[in-house]
Amino acid sequence: MNLDYPDHHNHELWDILPQYRWTFNKLELGYKLGHNVGPIPLLPKQSGHYCIRPIYNLTGLGLYARKMYIDIEDKTCLFNLHPGEFWTEWWTGDHYSVDYEWKNGWKPLHAAIGINSDDNLLKFHSWHKVDPPEVKLPIFLNELADNKILNIEFIGSKIVEIHLRLGNLFGDWVGTGNATTLVPAWRSKYEKEAEQRKRDGWKFREDFDHGFSYIEEPRLGFWYK
Repeated sequence: MNLDYPDHHNHELWDILPQYRWTFNKLELGYKLGHNVGPIPLLPKQSGHYCIRPIYNLTGLGLYARKMYIDIEDKTCLFNLHPGEFWTEWWTGDHYSVDYEWKNGWKPLHAAIGINSDDNLLKFHSWHKVDPPEVKLPIFLNELADNKILNIEFIGSKIVEIHLRLGNLFGDWVGTGNATTLVPAWRSKYEKEAEQRKRDGWKFREDFDHGFSYIEEPRLGFWYK
């Protein structure tokens, strides 16, 4: 396994790889994938639950993504949302994060399933290492072969994000060895559970993140074992 690749953040890759900026446009990506998507304030064809997200989010972390019921009989229901947002289908299923490397095709390197809840899409409860899902990737992703690596997030078999970097092996799972489970250490729980987790054999890796005004609390790091 060749992991001798530079580790960059999304906002750095915007300038490093301008030819692939289309991957950051989640609305355009949704259209390319054939998903049911639309920009605010365009209404979908049917009422129901949808995911509201920013069209661009170079910070990542799922900022401002949330579940919302859209009633198409209420013609003004989307006008109070930010014009830089869009709606996309609300899917159910496992949330996968999969790292890929290009070797005459995209070959999975590492896969994990994240557990969160519908009322807070940002705050994951845990991540679990799993075998990569058997998903046939769209042929247009071969346009990214020169990038050599990708991280793709899925809900079930539906692609929801494409990153021009490794998300697991250069991300949350760095320094965890052969760990199979990660538990984010949110600030509100860290002091309460730290001693018990240590007694239960969990190790802690500091990795401060989510320190944004929109988020109720930062993540201090990960418990892993």
